[in-house]
Amino acid sequence: MIELLGLCGFGAQEMKLQLPRFKKVFNRLGITAVDIERGKQRLIKYYDTELQGVRKLLRLFVREMVNAVLAREEGKTKLIYAYMAPCFSMFAPALLSKSKEVFAIHHAWAFQTVLGCIFDKMVPVLEAAERKWLKEGGVAHCSNVKSVAGLFILDMIPKPDLLITSGYLCETAPKTLELMHELYDIPVWSYETCQDRELKDYSTATERIVMLAVKDLRSLIGRLEQVVGFEITDDMLRESLDGRSKLKESLGKLRNVIENSDPMPISATHDALYMALILMTLSLDELPDAVDAVDTLREELQERVSKGQGAVKKGAPRVLAILPPNHTDPRLEHLVGELGIAIVGLDPAFVVPYEGKSEDPYVAMALYVQESMFTPTPRRIPLILEGCRRLNVAGVIDRFHVGCRTVAGDALVIRDAVKKELGIPVLLLEWDNFDSRTFNYEQCKRRLEVFKTMLVNRPS
Repeated sequence: MIELLGLCGFGAQEMKLQLPRFKKVFNRLGITAVDIERGKQRLIKYYDTELQGVRKLLRLFVREMVNAVLAREEGKTKLIYAYMAPCFSMFAPALLSKSKEVFAIHHAWAFQTVLGCIFDKMVPVLEAAERKWLKEGGVAHCSNVKSVAGLFILDMIPKPDLLITSGYLCETAPKTLELMHELYDIPVWSYETCQDRELKDYSTATERIVMLAVKDLRSLIGRLEQVVGFEITDDMLRESLDGRSKLKESLGKLRNVIENSDPMPISATHDALYMALILMTLSLDELPDAVDAVDTLREELQERVSKGQGAVKKGAPRVLAILPPNHTDPRLEHLVGELGIAIVGLDPAFVVPYEGKSEDPYVAMALYVQESMFTPTPRRIPLILEGCRRLNVAGVIDRFHVGCRTVAGDALVIRDAVKKELGIPVLLLEWDNFDSRTFNYEQCKRRLEVFKTMLVNRPS
């Protein structure tokens, strides 16, 4: 365990102090000595653990997972969880920094990273949910939903005092929480907006949508105040947003290095770490650790760039990937790199500009509705096309999460638009963003090899 924790960025003194907690949590989660050995091998294979910045990032996820498992027994009396609630991480620092009795976690990001990517042990969590009511196969429930349900069913995390979600992206999320309330007696809350936009008048419609989101976010904060027992002021929210903005700025600088370097200095397996990090719930005291991890990694990558070192060969075909990377399984991104293809960008990073101006912290939080995945398909496609041109990609990996009705419906339209407007190859790839069982190495390898041939042989 000591060696594994070292790969995850823990120093000798911290390990000495925290080892009893780590052992307790690993035992509770069923992580055996065999799993630990496998975890070490996977860390070395899929992640650049020789980089201090990568180790620092991994430390944040292990720490949050351990804290989540032990929250109730270590004196946290108010547990607030979020599922598919993108604004939650923006105001969570206000909750965590006001009271030591409050614990907040956004979904299962830490568990998916540690149990899934490191130990490959998320499948039993998904199977627990499937044995209850989230069936596999033809029904194809989203495995993101199963991740949360399975953790509760297996008693891996204590039940919260409030579980919140949003319908911004997934209309089934609020319905799922209603079922969790009925089945497991978990108090729930959902906040919404209305994605009613017209392309010819997008700015005006956007302002209306943002204001509707603000109204529901204010209701959510009111409900949270009842749970935690203290007022959540606008000044507290601004302080949270200021802390988060520093992390967002650091991540933007990191992405700039990755996007604009040839060869690409780090493999795409790390994209899941960056995306999960931005959604983690960090206190104001913890946010500097996250900023430091990202800045350290950026400096290390800049050094690689100066030496001409990369995760793929110089001149490797550059591609854009649709949707976030797999949150529990790094094998697809690793395979893409093995075959000499560089995933230099992801469409969730693309944002529709917001022309409105406001000092209201609720408006700042509501601007998540401007991100690519939260916009209707007719507006999302121009974002993707603009991103392809800016990144100068040779092709697109149009992967779609089969358990999600929203993004699965977009896939064919995106493919056709990219081919028509840009004339570059598109690989349409069905997968599950949260389930390692859907990955077929040989099948993916064959399809990626054909795709690479199209990229290389494309007329310049």
